[in-house]
Amino acid sequence: MKINRKILIGLFTLFTFFVGDAIYAADLSGRILLQVESHGEAWYVEPVSIKRYYLGRPNDAFSLMQNLGLGVKTSELQGFLAKQAPGRLSGRILLQVEDKGQAYYVNPLNLKLYYLGRPADAFALMRTLGLGISNVDLENIPLAPYSALPVISYTNIDEQKLNENLSEKVFSFKYQNETKNFSIILEDDLYQDYKNAPKVLTYAVNNPPVNLDEAFYDIFLSVKEGDDSLDKIVKALQNIAYKNNYSSDSLAELALAFVQYIPYDYNKAKESELSLYYPYETLYLNRGVCSDKTLLAYQILKKLGFGVAIMNFPDINHSALGLACENRDSINNSGYCYVETTNYFPPGVIPQNISQGQALTLTYDFTNFFSTASLGEIKILKKTVGKLYLGIPAVKDKVALLNLLYQELESPPDPSQASYLEIIYYNKKVEEFNSLLRDFYQK
Repeated sequence: MKINRKILIGLFTLFTFFVGDAIYAADLSGRILLQVESHGEAWYVEPVSIKRYYLGRPNDAFSLMQNLGLGVKTSELQGFLAKQAPGRLSGRILLQVEDKGQAYYVNPLNLKLYYLGRPADAFALMRTLGLGISNVDLENIPLAPYSALPVISYTNIDEQKLNENLSEKVFSFKYQNETKNFSIILEDDLYQDYKNAPKVLTYAVNNPPVNLDEAFYDIFLSVKEGDDSLDKIVKALQNIAYKNNYSSDSLAELALAFVQYIPYDYNKAKESELSLYYPYETLYLNRGVCSDKTLLAYQILKKLGFGVAIMNFPDINHSALGLACENRDSINNSGYCYVETTNYFPPGVIPQNISQGQALTLTYDFTNFFSTASLGEIKILKKTVGKLYLGIPAVKDKVALLNLLYQELESPPDPSQASYLEIIYYNKKVEEFNSLLRDFYQK
């Protein structure tokens, strides 16, 4: 997602000086660290900032390394590969910008270059070159402001092992590019009750429901006696909002981010016949597909007092949340704006790239972020009346600015003819764009 500043290559060097008490971190500059007292979580100590970034899964680690990479010319890279990199590049990630952006890691121990290749290969190499570190020593290294944090995942949970009556579920997500965490206690027996509950709509042939779709969703929006999970979630979100003095719109965005960061269930998405989860199941398993996560978001936002609806798109086999907003900002003047639940998107933004049921953020096509053309037929179901979300104009302003900056950056100045001030101006625009994009997608 980050634009590489190719214009900087070979033109000038920016020197950064560090003072302070991060001496221990500086000793580990550029190293890959493995959290041996935990679950082997991998961290990268970025040499410029001397701060650590969590590497996460292979794809996450690979993407992070590329975003933190430094562009180099092919001729320079070939020289480094033949001998070794200079000391000033110790621990850096180098990107071969004149080719296909291949990434190389400069090992601080010998200054040799290691090709990162595919995400899985890069991740395996990082762990091979990793240095074990204790939890106490790791805490001495400052955490980068935009680093993700390890998440306790239940996506691969073996349900046979859930033999205790109570389970603590820990949730970690981002809002305003800050990591939020809270946990709730769920009952294993209640999970089993929901799991075994009816998931098929049945009715008398001579007395069908007025609306079959809405009658089907009514099954999953029912709450069993003793289920206070939604109240726990709402209370946790309200506590975060209170501590941070969030507005009503910000509380809605916080709640949506919580649902959006619940892992997408790719294995379930591949099944030929899907059975929806009750919201309790989605929370308990900490995973779900678009319909599961939409039902959960619907229940939470409704409890927070907002008007909500379920949006179905049969032509693309997708669903999303409808959040009450002003008609001018809504889908087809329905009074409900589109909210994606399978991945993080600001309210109102309509993803243009959906793969295996999950919306992807890999696009610079800002001109279509509010276009319904890709959605096909739109069904808006289970409408409720409540508070309006009023943040859509602000989202549209951000998109307009991103689009403007991106268009300006598509024509970089010629390094051989541009003045120093022109290069400085262009690079500032790049930094501004990347910063806005990072905040927009919470990357």
